[in-house]
Amino acid sequence: MRAARSLSFVGSVLLVTASCFAASASAGTGSHKHVPRRTATPTGTPTARLATPTATPRPATATLPPATATPLPPTATATATRTASATQTPASTSTATPTPIVTTAPTPTATVTATPARTMTPTRTPTRTSTPAVTATQAPPTPTATPAAACSIFPPDNPWNVDISGYPVHPNSASYVNFIGATKTLHPDFGTFYLGAPIGIPWVLVPGDQPLLPVDFLYASDSDPGPYPIPDDPPIEGGASSDGDRHILMLDLDHCELDELYWAWPPGQGPNPSTTRWYAGSGAIFDLRSNALRPDGWTSADAAGLPIFPGLVRYDEVVGDGEIRHALRFTVRATQQGFIHPATHYASSSTDPTRPPMGLRMRMKASYSCASYSAEVQIICAALKKYGMFVADNGSDWYVSGDHDPRWNDDALGDLKLVPGSAFEAVYTGEILHTPPP
Repeated sequence: MRAARSLSFVGSVLLVTASCFAASASAGTGSHKHVPRRTATPTGTPTARLATPTATPRPATATLPPATATPLPPTATATATRTASATQTPASTSTATPTPIVTTAPTPTATVTATPARTMTPTRTPTRTSTPAVTATQAPPTPTATPAAACSIFPPDNPWNVDISGYPVHPNSASYVNFIGATKTLHPDFGTFYLGAPIGIPWVLVPGDQPLLPVDFLYASDSDPGPYPIPDDPPIEGGASSDGDRHILMLDLDHCELDELYWAWPPGQGPNPSTTRWYAGSGAIFDLRSNALRPDGWTSADAAGLPIFPGLVRYDEVVGDGEIRHALRFTVRATQQGFIHPATHYASSSTDPTRPPMGLRMRMKASYSCASYSAEVQIICAALKKYGMFVADNGSDWYVSGDHDPRWNDDALGDLKLVPGSAFEAVYTGEILHTPPP
């Protein structure tokens, strides 16, 4: 998932070079590859859970959603609000495609020998650059509803949910578009299957009483220690045998919380040296009722330090609701050493000002017509004109992220490949920051 960032942790880079640069499956052209980063011990302050909503979630439709030294364990500092499982039976190594409907029945809690602390991102009110004035009065955006409507995906005034159709064009917009590729086209990095592997980033609903499991991290210095509500046989990006980004996204509606892991491996599998604990490159826990950002310089399960789930094109929104009410996420081949809030992390050593920074927001020009495209792509175009999309990772240029769902019509999504980069402009949402990683 990551482009190489300046590291002294040479041992980690040597271990992950072979595994993290495999392309994730994609319809047509293949997807991006990434290099994990480094590790240190986190120091975040534990954050208490919110009260459990009374709404009962329904299952989500989703077939899915490296170092030589022993990884550092999570830090335990307080009593968890949910019982954590001390051990985990290694998940199956089968390469079979996961069942399309994910059932979120609680897993019986195992007898514990220790209660890990549930540590989240330190809560802070970030210093933000003032929001540029819009050219017209905007109605407050409708928050993105979760499948069970138990909570919204962040508050209505969160950057993911804000209408930016009236925001001013960034003064460096033309340079950014030309660098990414004005004549290159968008690409749907999601859909059904390609060569037997699922396309897109999977996600899964987990109940509030899902047992919490400890996770060891390669990049512990800017990961939330957890533990994490990992279900049995969770959907992994690219499939269980994937050697790509291997994201796991867990949506807990009872606590209105989003848990995300990057490069996640079950006990005893892949580079995981433990037979009882999960292992991941990095992890992040987001309170969906809060606008708090991760600390500047911190990554997440995404290179930019952003959450992944809010930026996905999701089947239930496009086909079910007929509307997307949030910004999207996309990748570019290279970025600069800087980020714009709500991003909090860069993944580059380049100071080339023509490269886009992490968190740069692109908007489809109002004058660009999608009328001749499929109904699905017309809905995506409408969202891109109103909410835009964030540069979230290094990968392939103009690759738009979405969820994996066997119900997608890949041919209809293919109309995205007709949309040129010249149809976009960068908007100004704040200054570029350069806080280094911890």
